Amino acid sequence: MSDKSCIFILADGARADLFEYLLDKGQLPNISEYIVDRGSYTSGVTVFPSTTGPAYTPYLLGKFPGRCNLPGIRWFDRYQFAKSRFSLKGVRSYIGPETYLINSDLDTNGTPTLFEHIPRSVSILNEITRGISSSGDKTKLIKLYLKIKSHFTDSSNEVDEAGGRLLMNSLEENPNFLFCVFMGIDTYSHQTHPFHKKVVNSYKYIDSYVGEIARYLKKENSFDNTLIAIGSDHGLTPTHSHFDSPLFMDKLGYKTLHHTNIFNHIVDADASVMVSGNSMAHLYIKSKDGWQRNAYMDETEKVVNELLGRNEIDIVAGIRSDLKLGIKSSRGEALAWNENGNIMYQVVGSDPFGYKKVPKKMTQDSALKHSLQTNYPDAVVQLLQLFESRRTGDLIISAKPGIDLRARHEHPEHCGSHGSLIKEHMMVPIVLSSKIKSPYVRSSDIYPTILNYLDIEIPPGIDGKSLI
Repeated sequence: MSDKSCIFILADGARADLFEYLLDKGQLPNISEYIVDRGSYTSGVTVFPSTTGPAYTPYLLGKFPGRCNLPGIRWFDRYQFAKSRFSLKGVRSYIGPETYLINSDLDTNGTPTLFEHIPRSVSILNEITRGISSSGDKTKLIKLYLKIKSHFTDSSNEVDEAGGRLLMNSLEENPNFLFCVFMGIDTYSHQTHPFHKKVVNSYKYIDSYVGEIARYLKKENSFDNTLIAIGSDHGLTPTHSHFDSPLFMDKLGYKTLHHTNIFNHIVDADASVMVSGNSMAHLYIKSKDGWQRNAYMDETEKVVNELLGRNEIDIVAGIRSDLKLGIKSSRGEALAWNENGNIMYQVVGSDPFGYKKVPKKMTQDSALKHSLQTNYPDAVVQLLQLFESRRTGDLIISAKPGIDLRARHEHPEHCGSHGSLIKEHMMVPIVLSSKIKSPYVRSSDIYPTILNYLDIEIPPGIDGKSLI
């Protein structure tokens, strides 16, 4: 371990375009002076689902969430459900006390978290804390309270203030790595809309703490040896309509298990809907052989067609019986699959994303390059990785802009949503106090970048590459 350190700020819910606008207008002066002027700002791509929790895995593990078996903030495990209707491992929602189960739910296949790599670490208001010491997890006992306070009250600024104070106090411990989440942008975007004055003030609030951090580090003569980074897990868009996806399944004749009352069909469920964000959802359908296996997309054609007939639904995807990923929208249809380390992409008629001249054979990096400037950046890669999780639905639905997929039980009502494949949800700000060498950036690149900066060996099998 070198004498260098890293401070990472996760600006939950920050849109790349708004962040850049505020930078250009001089409204984030500390971020501009202390990070961008000596380093870089760029727009990067987050993961799918573009939602809190799953979208933390690239930063802390360098991996997409599907490869960590964490497909959403809510999920249903059909195999555990087949074993026992009341298994604690069968149904999950990280909205509430089950947030403390996220570390045990992660399947990292041996990849260490940044906290496991860097012993002297600090975590503040973070969802994923595997490997952190008891003394390093500064909000372990009060995290749920602060999250509930932020979600259900008009007090996200107070929660960010609490996190910011803990951040500054923790610097006195001289940690090698500090990971701090600011929740105000996300919460106020849900409560109002992503461009509301309260939301903009939350960006400025983070900027003020960057100023405090920089001045402290300069006083301690450690500014030049500290990598300061800012990223986001997703953007948000204004929400004008709610589509009740569980009720939709009920009307098709299914007995649908969903939150908040998962016990309503705990015994006789033949479908489940798990919403994240709230603009994406997993749909699980009991196959003709029971819950012991997935229902293939070609077996659920009626549901697929009904979904595509709805104005609220943008993309429907699922694994077919030939084990290829089917992707459908009102624009067209495509198939995608992995073959010998490459991504194969075959358009059937017209492209479901509206892509132009996308190669039939791509690497993971070239797939990002060819889609980065479209309305669906990295969509093929992100859909394929999500279906690597056994907890992923038989069908995935992504909503159109302005729509979310939850109506009943949504308290408070969302006026801003995220989670989908559209660029406003998928593009996030990436700010680094070091020059970025790549024009094509994913949030998963931050993990190896931090390790590289701290002179720690980067483990194999991750989804990112060092940016410095």
